[in-house]
Amino acid sequence: MQLNLGRPSTRVVAGHRHATPVVTASRFSSRRSSVAAKAVQTPSNATAASELQSLGRLSTIVPDTLAMETLTPGAKLAAGTVSASVLRSVLVSESLGLKPYENAIVAAMAAGKNSNSPLAAAADPLDRALVNVGAMLCDVVWGRVETIVDPNLANDQAAVTEKVRLLAALYAALRVPRDRLIFGLPATWAATQAAKTLEAEGIATSLYMVFSAAQGIAAMQAGASVIRINVGRVREWYDKNPGAIRNPNGPREDTGLPSAYDPAIELVKELYCYGRKYHPKSAIMAMGLRSRQDALDLAGLDYLILSGRVMSQLAAQDTDQGYNDGLSAVGGSSGVEAVLTPALAAQAEVKQWPALTEPVWKSELGPAATELLAAALKLRANDVTELKKLLASRSSAAD
Repeated sequence: MQLNLGRPSTRVVAGHRHATPVVTASRFSSRRSSVAAKAVQTPSNATAASELQSLGRLSTIVPDTLAMETLTPGAKLAAGTVSASVLRSVLVSESLGLKPYENAIVAAMAAGKNSNSPLAAAADPLDRALVNVGAMLCDVVWGRVETIVDPNLANDQAAVTEKVRLLAALYAALRVPRDRLIFGLPATWAATQAAKTLEAEGIATSLYMVFSAAQGIAAMQAGASVIRINVGRVREWYDKNPGAIRNPNGPREDTGLPSAYDPAIELVKELYCYGRKYHPKSAIMAMGLRSRQDALDLAGLDYLILSGRVMSQLAAQDTDQGYNDGLSAVGGSSGVEAVLTPALAAQAEVKQWPALTEPVWKSELGPAATELLAAALKLRANDVTELKKLLASRSSAAD
């Protein structure tokens, strides 16, 4: 018997699949082979690649899906995310293009009352809404859709594990293949250990709210598929705390000596090299990239989440890559060069960490990660609270 989640009978752009660009990692992407015929271009027609195009040959670029226009049917995205904040944005939006997603949320809210399936009836309405929208997103992205798990469960390993299993079962009832899904968990100790169990069961996980090496390495040891580091948040914390030690191997901060050391960028590089050397299964993703230079400094990383503003900055810069006027190549650069490569990781002097325990993990977090993790959990939990209030008001109005 097919599970009824209250999902609309038709799927957005049903049956349509987009050709995939070349990617450097497959944790978020579902690879499919395709052969594209390339038209021969005469020298006068061959144009140079922008920095965005050149960077895309080195890293998989994921547009920030909180920009709601990227959820509209026909979009061609590498990956998508569904979370409490995304659902709330859909409900308050006046965009007609988002109406199908709003209908899916409304249908999910009523499904428990009308469903003849024990699983659907028992599921939290918010879970049903996440799965309905997530299943629709699978039709407009060629890679994986990430479902953010309720952050209020972040410190309860058993609760996180059971919640993800339930969400996976709801997706399965809608015939969404498991290899199209990944579940986002906060990088607490409990959720990281839940990821270890889930990955062993074949359920892909993404650990986010990573602000320290200890969190990232614990996630790798757990076998997490993707580890997401918020560059902007880490940098902002150090900017607000000028007395904090930025470079543990450099001069003291109070010496007054100038330093170009960026603890946020260096954290990403450290985890990239460590992962390539000791845990190649785990892909590294960077988010919170505030500028074009941030993106270029991490060229070659598995995944880069870029805002529309940063993507526009990169698209506006031409390179000479692929350019030929039949005489010479002028202006721009020869293309974005990889900063992070497997060869770099192989040569890096990175010592392997022993298996982490919770006490050691806590001691290695450091003040930045401790403070940022607590703040991020509070913010995400508030997103869930606000969404539930909105859904309750909608339900009352309907009654």
